[in-house]
Amino acid sequence: MIVILLTNACLLTVNETNEIINPGAILIKGSKISDLGDSGKLINKYPGEKALDCHGKLIIPGFVNVHYHGALTIVRGVGPDLGVPPLYSRNIPQGVLLSREETYTMALLGYAEALRSGSTCIAANYLYMDDQVRAIANLGLRAVVSERLHDIDFFRIGQGEYIHDEQAGETSLERNLRLLSDWNGKEEGRITCHLGPHAPDTCTTPFLEKIIDIASRAHVGMTTHMAQSTMENREIYRREGLSPVKFSKAIGLLKSGTVAAHCIHVDDEDLTELADSGASVAFVSEGNLKRGDIAPVSSMENDGINVALCTDAMTGSMIEAMRFGSIVHKLSSGDNTRPTPEHLLRMATINGAKALSLDHVVGSLEKGKKADLLAISTDQYHLAPVISPAGTLVHAAVGTDISDVWIDGRHLVKEGEIVGLDEKKICSEAQKIALKCWQRVHK
Repeated sequence: MIVILLTNACLLTVNETNEIINPGAILIKGSKISDLGDSGKLINKYPGEKALDCHGKLIIPGFVNVHYHGALTIVRGVGPDLGVPPLYSRNIPQGVLLSREETYTMALLGYAEALRSGSTCIAANYLYMDDQVRAIANLGLRAVVSERLHDIDFFRIGQGEYIHDEQAGETSLERNLRLLSDWNGKEEGRITCHLGPHAPDTCTTPFLEKIIDIASRAHVGMTTHMAQSTMENREIYRREGLSPVKFSKAIGLLKSGTVAAHCIHVDDEDLTELADSGASVAFVSEGNLKRGDIAPVSSMENDGINVALCTDAMTGSMIEAMRFGSIVHKLSSGDNTRPTPEHLLRMATINGAKALSLDHVVGSLEKGKKADLLAISTDQYHLAPVISPAGTLVHAAVGTDISDVWIDGRHLVKEGEIVGLDEKKICSEAQKIALKCWQRVHK
């Protein structure tokens, strides 16, 4: 059994009172936090345990990234300037335009980046997830995985046409069901499954109803996109006479256990429906802002909606998500004094755990919870001096400042490197595949 005492750190617990313990210590025993508190007291309490001196480090709960498409690293540096979502174009290598092997390699790059940047739990959704989940498991990540489900031809949507593709629906649902059968609860419980209906406009109503029924009978949650574009809103109004949010609430897609990403194009009535449903919103702060979108995050939280941060695609850094989240939140509210850094940290940790129904397991530093945590080295020019630990993290840190990551008590990132992983090799392979794929679609 792993037993280690992390000492002399500044602990940001993200518990109910946002307690800061400085200097603090954490006793990891097996996969859980066995004890935490004042460093001196715990050193005296556990004199025989192996100790790791974490002086000069902030220790926080691991980030919970509630919506992430790892394989879309293939459009990194290009995606934000395309003007349209990559999945609607045949000129952008993604989705069915990639082989399973190509998707796997690009996803491995994305998951490794997420781990290296402090995400200890991710909600991963994309094509061929039955293959990608092996990479997630091998990295040691905690994850909620789902297949991208749709029965509308994506490539016709960009032309303003919504054409039913029954075979696409059957194939994607079969893969998600196999994922559920083979992986739900595996890897000592670190891997669980959702069903992943892509969005209200990319799934026909009968297909959505089938997915919702299966999720209900299997007692699993759902991951979806919601009100992410004016195109989606127009199509659902045309098809159902309702907004995407109202329609989704009416058929049972929005409920406790559902994570709805984006929720940009919503009105006050939609927010009331979202709040009443018990669903959580995945706040895509960086991706939305880069496209000129601003979700009404402040109004969501005022209505009591659980809002959790995510990176979505092209980046795995939740620190960047917090920083962009601060900007979007202030723009949406008109109040430049909120949210506080402590609040953004909660959006990146415990709120995400709540969204994935894992808040009894992870999301804060508390006795009995899983030892999923990370350490940030603060003895660097851009982080000194540390007056407000949370403020330094949100406003000054970058993902590569994370020195150490533990999941289930296992030390997976040590001094900035993922244990047992050849970073240069992964990056080199991804570069070769990406160039080949981009050349292929532009022949």
